[in-house]
Amino acid sequence: MKILISSLSISGERPIAGLLYLLGTAVALSLSLLLSFPVVSVEVGATERGQDNPSTGVPADFLRKELAGRENLVWTGHTIPDTDSFAASLLAAFIYGGKPGLPGALNPESRFAIDECDVDEPEVIEDFSGMTMGLVDFNQSTQLPPGTDPDSIAAIIDHHAIGGSPINIPNVITIEIRPWGSTATILVDHAQKLGIELPVPLACMGLAAILSDTVNLTSPTTTVYDKAYAQKLAKRAGITDINQLAERMLLAKSDLGGLSARDIVLLDYKNFEFGGKKVGIGVAETLTAQQLINRRYQLKSAIEAQKKESGVDHLFFAIVDTRDNKSYLLWGDDEDKHIVVSAFGGDIKDDMLVADGVISRKRQIGPSIQRAVEKLGAD
Repeated sequence: MKILISSLSISGERPIAGLLYLLGTAVALSLSLLLSFPVVSVEVGATERGQDNPSTGVPADFLRKELAGRENLVWTGHTIPDTDSFAASLLAAFIYGGKPGLPGALNPESRFAIDECDVDEPEVIEDFSGMTMGLVDFNQSTQLPPGTDPDSIAAIIDHHAIGGSPINIPNVITIEIRPWGSTATILVDHAQKLGIELPVPLACMGLAAILSDTVNLTSPTTTVYDKAYAQKLAKRAGITDINQLAERMLLAKSDLGGLSARDIVLLDYKNFEFGGKKVGIGVAETLTAQQLINRRYQLKSAIEAQKKESGVDHLFFAIVDTRDNKSYLLWGDDEDKHIVVSAFGGDIKDDMLVADGVISRKRQIGPSIQRAVEKLGAD
């Protein structure tokens, strides 16, 4: 589209006509620009699946072609796997080849999903040395599995912000980051665009991942894509009640009575770098928050011990009450207590800070703590 822009004086004998001309031109230009952008739709036509993009000439399956023939390709997520990173590794391996690999043991929710969806559990790989790596659900160097060589990373597919310590990759690779509710949603979208039908067990796992990461499509991270693909996956997997599945997953995630305080703190834990500081944030999403609240002093002791052992500058833990849509923030020492208050405001009661409406580490807890840590460093 060619756009010709010329100057027009409206100060002569016919200023109103000149003004109308300018307004008409602006409206026409706006409409032409609007019509030049593609309409986003979750539905993908058959002509787009795996075929060349007519606007660029780039094959829609360029990543498959790029990864074809890569030896020892393993897809894996962040150091402590969750349901989304685990499911995403399964989906990526099915779509692009290679195999899934776990960097650590699965949590109770993920094990429930394995049983429910009837999928095989990948092996736990303690050292990824010598492997070609496809990374899913993270982009931070603080979350790299042991033995990962940046030279060996072939692709990254993720839905998180690029934080303070992104992976330093010497080679040009495919990196795709979308602001969707789960990485599994992105990979399901890949499969649809490539005309790949997912097996029933993988459709079930993809659905479980979306429901987990979006807290049954209620998290502020949820998008129309997550909702649409959740329905498609449920239909493919023969699941008629998504809410019932999500409730059962949350109950499995909430069953933490047999775990030590340290295990609970580290069950869903990630390391970050904010303002040059190493920061650890653990969360426990639960329908039975009071059980963990009753153990808050055990948890605080575990937080303090983990902070010393790991050498991080700050460490926080959130009991995420998925039933009442709030989080109970815990910390290990007075410095971290100051950061929590700065991050979330409100009053401290019973050695906790309650943050109403806060349930997402990615969209709410992490960014709030990041701003508070950076502000503390600037003062």
